[in-house]
Amino acid sequence: MKSFPRPGNWLFIVPWIAFIPWYGMLITMLICWAAEGHPVYWFMHSHQFPVYISDIGATNLKPLFISCCAWQGLGYAITVALEYFQRSGHWPFALPHVTDADVLESEHVSRDRASSTSTSSTGGSSSPTKHPKNTYYVEALVQHKYVMPPFFTKHERNLVWASFVLACIGELALLMCTIFSTNTYPKVHKSMVGIFCAGFGLSAVCNIAQYTTMGRHYAVVHPLCAAEDLGAETRWNHWRGHVWNKYTISGCVKSFWLVAAFTWAICFCAVPNDSTNACFEWLLAFWFGLYFMVVSVDWYIGGRYRVSKYFNQIIISDNLSFYKYEQLKEKGVESV
Repeated sequence: MKSFPRPGNWLFIVPWIAFIPWYGMLITMLICWAAEGHPVYWFMHSHQFPVYISDIGATNLKPLFISCCAWQGLGYAITVALEYFQRSGHWPFALPHVTDADVLESEHVSRDRASSTSTSSTGGSSSPTKHPKNTYYVEALVQHKYVMPPFFTKHERNLVWASFVLACIGELALLMCTIFSTNTYPKVHKSMVGIFCAGFGLSAVCNIAQYTTMGRHYAVVHPLCAAEDLGAETRWNHWRGHVWNKYTISGCVKSFWLVAAFTWAICFCAVPNDSTNACFEWLLAFWFGLYFMVVSVDWYIGGRYRVSKYFNQIIISDNLSFYKYEQLKEKGVESV
């Protein structure tokens, strides 16, 4: 039996650490409510089955409600920050610094230039030796020691920034939602729920846009890309190359998740029956954890890029101007 491929790093378990306590909280709440005989709490207006999550969280389980939501909120914010770190080499609020790899690269480039000058002065060819499997895309990945393949454009970097800010707003609202209980501050509680849903939903939209944009750029440098599409310019509504790559597939899966969540959220708000509303709320709460699983899969695949099937076959055309890799071209790293 073939063993499961070893991960490139263990950061992919961070999303699991973030959401597992959330599932533990939900299951514990259901067990406690069932053990008490499915009670209708004193602050509820009518009988319903099941009750809302916030109703159970307003009882003696409030400390559990607050602590687990705070853990999940902090975990999601760290998860988004880790996405930035793995693709940029530094944390969101830290300025990039010169690494040992940069120094070695600079020395390597200097030696190559000196060698080229010497060859030219002796009448030899001035063209540097080119290695078909050693593109500047691979140079960027290897020399800078990214945990996952870096962004292609600044737009993707900015989308991660936006996702991080929106995540912090949404998760802080969730924390306020648990502190201001529905039995004491019903209006504040509902407002915080709305802000949480909007913040997290928009954060997910930014992540989907990031992966979709990366997929569009990756499609025209993939080894399975047709020769006529290699390095071609693509519009947002007209893709070329190997479209169904790891980035676009991830974007589509997350889009399906978001559409389903949005549909159930509309049902939660529109259906007049409290019991049915509560069913949709529990469904959304458990569906919420699946998003973290998809992120974990993204990181597992991304972390294995050095041993992936196509790593040494990526081809970059000279007319590409992806900002991470263009810096290397300016330093003298040749492409094929």
